[in-house]
Amino acid sequence: MNDATMEQKLRLVQQVRSRYQEDQYDLSNRERILYGRSGVSLGRQGYASVYDDPYQDDMPFQGEVSSFRLRLFIAMFLAIMVIVMDTNHMTVAGITTEKIYEVISADYEDVLETVVEAISSNVRK
Repeated sequence: MNDATMEQKLRLVQQVRSRYQEDQYDLSNRERILYGRSGVSLGRQGYASVYDDPYQDDMPFQGEVSSFRLRLFIAMFLAIMVIVMDTNHMTVAGITTEKIYEVISADYEDVLETVVEAISSNVRK
């Protein structure tokens, strides 16, 4: 009787570990898609340890520029350029600040609805 319960306990532990590995794999895939992370680091036995630091991948390596910082820098640079162009009445490649403001403030809702309808009709076919 004791052997049967011990065997059941071993199977249960294996099932729990297997489920934990599957959950970690799913979580790492979701994090990779959302945040561009490389995945979960695996422990000595081939599965992630409960004691691993979950925020280990959040900090970029020294010297590495995160994509958010790069995008933020580009956005700030472009905004400053538009402000400078507007105050000095400049044009760059024939583009004026009035044209930029016009494109930014345009209502694209009708265009988006048309595109979504075209995509959804192609999917239904």
